[in-house]
Amino acid sequence: MTGIIDNTKTDERQRWVDLLKTAWMYHQQKVKDLRSPVIGAEITDDELLHMAISVAIQDCIALIQQMESFGYFDEEEEELPQHSAGPLG
Repeated sequence: MTGIIDNTKTDERQRWVDLLKTAWMYHQQKVKDLRSPVIGAEITDDELLHMAISVAIQDCIALIQQMESFGYFDEEEEELPQHSAGPLG
């Protein structure tokens, strides 16, 4: 090990999280745009769809953060057996 920390994967993962946050904000804005000004009006199918998508995106972001906190993405993992040469080379 050279002691040089490679932040490439961390930076890439952060860019994906930023993209997810942008998509979440888009769907939140669509929910606000589709909301009826009439008090007590039923939620439309499009509004419900964007609500569901925004919740799913929040869950994805939370899952990534939980996996990071448990060390799932640690770079010091040992080599997986499928990445090493087999008995025939």
